[in-house]
Amino acid sequence: MPRYSEKTLRKKRLEQYREAFKNIDDDKMAVVQRMIDFAVDLEFRLADLQKELDEVGFVEEYCNGQNQFGTKESTASKAYSTTLKNYNSLIRTLLSCMPQKSSDDVDDGFEAFVGTLKK
Repeated sequence: MPRYSEKTLRKKRLEQYREAFKNIDDDKMAVVQRMIDFAVDLEFRLADLQKELDEVGFVEEYCNGQNQFGTKESTASKAYSTTLKNYNSLIRTLLSCMPQKSSDDVDDGFEAFVGTLKK
């Protein structure tokens, strides 16, 4: 399986986002484009932090002087948690910018279900 460079993977991910947002108007796209760039950047940062977490774990030991030892949440874990929260918030904002699909286009099968109950 071919291995792609990070630059190529980022470019592909940006294209996926642009395809998803191709139907929004140009005024919104001017604002959304920067958020898309941030989202892709955060995705790759999360992947890097996940690799670091796999190596160091969620807990690390500390020493605060001669006889004070213990464990605490790792720095990588805190960074991952904060980055994930920011990413989720950004994705929610992006999704709210997407155009709404008209309800006429989507058949959820409810009418057909109700029709079977009347029989």
